[in-house]
Amino acid sequence: MAYTLALLGGVISAGLLGTSAAIFGALIGFLLGTAYRQGRRLEQLDRELEQLRSRLAHPAEATAGEAGEVPPATSAAALSAEPEELDFDLELVEETPPPRSPSRPSVRPTPEPHAANLFDRAVAWIRDYFTGGNLIVRVGVIVLFFGVAFLLKYAAEHSQISIEFRLMGVAVAGMVLLILGWRLRSRRALYGLALQGGAVGLLYLTVFSALRLYSLLPATLAFGMLLLFVTLTALLALLQNASSLAILATAGGFLAPVLTSTGEGSHVALFSYYLLLNGGVLAIAWFKSWRLLNLVGFGFTFVIGALWGYHYYQPEFFTSTEPFLIAFFLMYAAIAVLFAWRQPPNLKGVVDGTLVFGVPLASAGLQAALVRDMPYGLAFSAVALGGFYILLASLLFKRGGHPLRMLSESFLGTGVVFATLAILFALEGRLSSAFWALEGAAMIWIGIRQSRRLPRLFGLLLQLLAGLLYLDDSRWMGDALPLVNSQFLGAGLIALGGLFTAFYLDRHADKRADYEKWVPPLFFFWGVLWWLGAAIQELDRYANGYIEWVWLLVMLALTAGLAEWLRLRLPWGRLRLVTLGLLPALGLVVLGVWLDLSHPLKGMLLPAWLLAFVVQYGLLYRQDSDTTSIRPLWHGGSFWLLTFLLTVEAAWQLDQAIAGSHLWEMIPWGAVPMLLALGLLTLGQRLRWPVQRHLLAYNIQVLAPVLVYLLGWAMLANVVSPGNPWPIDYLPVLNPLDLTILAILLLLLKWWQRTDDWLEQHGVRPGYYFAGLGVALFLWLNGMVVRAVHHWGGVPFDADLLIQSQVLQAALAVLWASIGLGSMLAGTRTGRRSLWLSGAGLMGLVVLKLFLVDLSNTGTVARIVAFIGVGVLLLIVGYFSPAPPRQSGKVALNQEEG
Repeated sequence: MAYTLALLGGVISAGLLGTSAAIFGALIGFLLGTAYRQGRRLEQLDRELEQLRSRLAHPAEATAGEAGEVPPATSAAALSAEPEELDFDLELVEETPPPRSPSRPSVRPTPEPHAANLFDRAVAWIRDYFTGGNLIVRVGVIVLFFGVAFLLKYAAEHSQISIEFRLMGVAVAGMVLLILGWRLRSRRALYGLALQGGAVGLLYLTVFSALRLYSLLPATLAFGMLLLFVTLTALLALLQNASSLAILATAGGFLAPVLTSTGEGSHVALFSYYLLLNGGVLAIAWFKSWRLLNLVGFGFTFVIGALWGYHYYQPEFFTSTEPFLIAFFLMYAAIAVLFAWRQPPNLKGVVDGTLVFGVPLASAGLQAALVRDMPYGLAFSAVALGGFYILLASLLFKRGGHPLRMLSESFLGTGVVFATLAILFALEGRLSSAFWALEGAAMIWIGIRQSRRLPRLFGLLLQLLAGLLYLDDSRWMGDALPLVNSQFLGAGLIALGGLFTAFYLDRHADKRADYEKWVPPLFFFWGVLWWLGAAIQELDRYANGYIEWVWLLVMLALTAGLAEWLRLRLPWGRLRLVTLGLLPALGLVVLGVWLDLSHPLKGMLLPAWLLAFVVQYGLLYRQDSDTTSIRPLWHGGSFWLLTFLLTVEAAWQLDQAIAGSHLWEMIPWGAVPMLLALGLLTLGQRLRWPVQRHLLAYNIQVLAPVLVYLLGWAMLANVVSPGNPWPIDYLPVLNPLDLTILAILLLLLKWWQRTDDWLEQHGVRPGYYFAGLGVALFLWLNGMVVRAVHHWGGVPFDADLLIQSQVLQAALAVLWASIGLGSMLAGTRTGRRSLWLSGAGLMGLVVLKLFLVDLSNTGTVARIVAFIGVGVLLLIVGYFSPAPPRQSGKVALNQEEG
């Protein structure tokens, strides 16, 4: 019903006063609907109370009637209890009901079962709305109130009757309605409350119109009358224990100047009038914790104040508006304290989060508008606001004790936030983003403490809005100091709010809703990204050249170290993602430095990299007990990153030292990883940590990818590089390229010796492994011959020209024959028939090559050398290396694998 009347009030207001008044009409309609529902509950409680009294007066009849049903009993406390109030779902209070005695059940009526679905509930609600209660009364007060407002405006423009008589008539009508409502309070509670609320609203409207529109009353008398009405309304509400009366009267009082406004007049009169209304709200809060009344007064005061400021505020109005803002702020801060103080003993200290955090939020926003043209005005305001809340928190800690601990903590947190923001505001920073982000984090805190979902949702939205506000503000203060400027502090506070949200929701996972399980990871990454973005933005503005990379490395290392320190002390396992993220972040930095500078250890980059790797291996050491599958990858990644870094630096250093030869720039890409891998296989095996502690991981998972890369590099360099060692002379084998390839092949042999047991257990047969090494050795020897022919034979390093070279063809024939001879001899001596057959096959290939390729080179020395050399080798083979005899399959297999 409340929502229907809200819609009706909004439509009426929009149609008669314009769209700007729709919100006020909707609010009045909602409040009337609320009052109606409360009245129905009061009537139902009255009927039940009469039934209980009747049964107590005639116990015999009551006993006879209890054969099929047990009537509810009550206690004196229950009979005198305050009727239940309808409240918005935005409240941040605990909903835990007070404990009940088993022998004294409550008189609260048993709630009707919920409808099966949304459609059935909607049908039932519509039926009850149009068939229950007095529909005319529900709408009558709204229509009457708006009608009187329109009558006053129309009469002022068209009527010939003096305005004094018109206003007097309205006042008399309001008094009649008030008296009638008071007389009907016991017989028709709902009707009486509605009449009294509407009557008080009319009286507010009449006095304010006489003061502001027509100047018929002196200001002193008018405000005296308004103060009398406020006091009268508060007394009526308290005497009848009816919050709806106070809400209706207060809302009518706030709406009176809005409905009669002409855009002219004194803002001092307006705010003085509102000060009296809020005084009534404060007076009622002293006796009753009517939260909805507090929210209505707070909403009207600050919303109307903000609208007035947007349309009419001028800097010269500061001295006449600032005292009112301070007064309103103090009033609602006091109301927030009274709300917690006036709770029942079992709920004492419950916090109204909307007022606790909304009052400073709204006040700070209005204050920012008032002092935006004053140097450091907002900073001083933040200091004053923070000091006020810290002082208030300390007083509540001393006087309130444990029941008010949550309220004290809320005020203390708010005070610390504003004291921190004073630095940011002093630097004219992005006040909106930082303010909203921290307020959002505070709403998360209070929402978890009181197990309320809506405050948590509101807090999440506030933080997202803070990010949007920050990104929308592109201003930059060019003379700002590093780290203590608005951009860095603003983004840093947004990051802090996001990380706190993730931490607190993780810490209280048992209080989260099911749909909130995605919030901690999302806001954790939100906070980390905002922090990294703030730091990188700061480095980009204040650091130049390679120094920017230096500070980036330092920032990443310190961030990961701090995350690990917090992870162990909070504890908070999600921070481990930051420590794990250091390695990929360093990898991106290496790539960036390589592409930007090609010199990753330039100047101060060397100590920065040392710091980064000390932190990285320190994190690996602290997390050494982790047995997850990602641990070998992180150890390997650290080794690979270090290898890549040293390789890039060595390539740059050699290129600078020996300019003009691409070979020296290429050699480190094979030599440096080879040396580090060899060191890991030899000296590294003596390191108790990390190699001995994770020996298998380093020998297999860490080294295997490096060796695969080295083999690929060796074969590629063997094909594409001419091996020019300028400025030294070329010698076969004894040149940088061939020595590096040979060292890589020997390293592969060394690795097999170190890991053969593990490799054989996982299906890598020795024959296959050494066959692969043999192929790589064969390709390297061919490449070495090609380079020798290129350098000594004067043949250009071009594939077509080399193929056509008679010298190269003869050299290859001799090489292949020599390799074949060696294989056959080795096969005969060791009894390995497969090795002998491989050599024999190669010899056959040599013979085939002689007749298909070399025979065409008639009359050349190369052809003669090729044929003679191969022939002699074949004779030697035939004499010294006959084919080994065939053996059984099992024996042959054992020998092959041995």
